[in-house]
Amino acid sequence: MEIYTQGIGEKRFSPEEIKINFNFKIHAKTYEQTLNEGIKKVDEFTKLLEKLNFKRETFKTLAFKVYEETKYDKEKQKDVLVGYIYNHDASLIFDYDMKRLSRLIQEISKLKDGPKANISFSLKNEDKAKSACIDKAYKNAKTKAEAIAKSAGKKLLECKKVSFESFDEKVESATKFNGMAKMALQDSYSMHSIENIIVPQDIEVSQELYCLWVAE
Repeated sequence: MEIYTQGIGEKRFSPEEIKINFNFKIHAKTYEQTLNEGIKKVDEFTKLLEKLNFKRETFKTLAFKVYEETKYDKEKQKDVLVGYIYNHDASLIFDYDMKRLSRLIQEISKLKDGPKANISFSLKNEDKAKSACIDKAYKNAKTKAEAIAKSAGKKLLECKKVSFESFDEKVESATKFNGMAKMALQDSYSMHSIENIIVPQDIEVSQELYCLWVAE
């Protein structure tokens, strides 16, 4: 007798890392002025990070460009050049520490034309989290198979096949990560409010397994 079962393993993990994505956007009339002001703004920010005991090399550039800014001119009936835009995306990742995050947010809120920022919380080792869920998913699938075999008056012998995809059809994804993502920095926050009000939710990891068992 063959038995097909689906096992689901779910676990919650406390955040281990904080990741902040920054966006610097500078507008100016000339290309040279835009580039110089953008570089100066980012350099000043990295010095602020060093002041807060972040290493400069942990501030990673994700994308960088300087491009023309245009505006539609009704009289000329075409887009005309009005200046240039410096756009710089970067990220900062550090160990989970709400006090450190609070201090950083407080300092960013003091900056004139500071960068936009989005905060997310994550795990350091996603593979380890997946492995823990795979173990639960397999045990869950086996428990179901044992129950079916017992109901049929048979004994479960072995698992012949395991897959992350259904044996009948494709499934979307085998593993899902859901963690608190995002907090945009716009207004001024006090260190007290950050530490006492913002509590990141646990990161949920879910794994599905499909198993083929033999019973007799």
